[in-house]
Amino acid sequence: MKSSRVDVLGNGRSLSFKDADRNIAYAFLILLAASVVAAVALVVFTELRLFDVFPILAFPFTVVGLFSYLYRRHWLAFFIVAVVCVVLYLVYPMAGIVAAFLLVGTRGVAVMAALVQRRLFAKALRSICRSGIVGKRSITDRLAQFIFCIPSNTDTRILKLEGSVKRAGLPWPDFLDTMRVALVPSLLMWAGIFMLDEFRISVGVAYTSLFTITVYIAMFALPWLIFRSLDVRVGTEGGGMSVYRGFQSTLARMSVALVVMLIMVAAAMYIGFDTVWYILASAAMTVAVTLISSTFYVMGYEREAVESVLAEDSVRACVRVGRSGAGSRLDDGVPGTPGRGR
Repeated sequence: MKSSRVDVLGNGRSLSFKDADRNIAYAFLILLAASVVAAVALVVFTELRLFDVFPILAFPFTVVGLFSYLYRRHWLAFFIVAVVCVVLYLVYPMAGIVAAFLLVGTRGVAVMAALVQRRLFAKALRSICRSGIVGKRSITDRLAQFIFCIPSNTDTRILKLEGSVKRAGLPWPDFLDTMRVALVPSLLMWAGIFMLDEFRISVGVAYTSLFTITVYIAMFALPWLIFRSLDVRVGTEGGGMSVYRGFQSTLARMSVALVVMLIMVAAAMYIGFDTVWYILASAAMTVAVTLISSTFYVMGYEREAVESVLAEDSVRACVRVGRSGAGSRLDDGVPGTPGRGR
């Protein structure tokens, strides 16, 4: 990766994306490990249940989001968020906690999603490029073909993407696509919760627990957005197959099985009003967390993530960077085949 240096912290000091990502990743993993240990200890040594300690697992995202406000010197936004959370907490404590999660924790999700994109995007492109090659393929190459629903007869050596991302406003179609991605693991979550004997919890605990779960769901859904932002395409030069659309079609096929499983499990158990309420609250919380995280990401982190991945030599070696549909084949010495990285 090229050593492009930017003011990541917003404090006048230059720090490369690679160094910044390493520091953030280490801090996040340490916080996550500490949160897991604390949650397990509380369940083992106290009378608290698993749902009661779930909010602790959202602590890493909240800390990352808080430091993002401070490092980038977004003082006005931080002051407004602090005032809103304090006022809501004084009126109704649980409302203040949920507001803090939504306005601080979701920003942490955006930070971590951009980090994942910068670290894994190039590797994903290489796996896509190799997925259609006949012969020995690794497990990740085969997994890429399945995840992105790439037909076996597609020449995956032809990869193209947009060279820049220009936003005139908030990309609502992109947000809606990301929400659809997030709702699939949300269905899976409820299929698992239905299996539990004791899943009826208080409304306050439900909100904070649901937030914790949906934060990780948003963390799963948001990084895929870069494939749509850069309009990554594989196949013929006339336009090619959208990689992001292929990923969505894979999720759509999986969601059918999840819905059927959810209906079967629900039919086998008693469904009260509380169960229906939790499902609706979960869907609403998933949409809210994903929407806010996506907004933070697009407004503050998308451009940095795109510039970082496009600066990588490994990305430029395996794709044609330019306008979709305007690329040309690269000569690698073999007639009729495109060039690609070794």
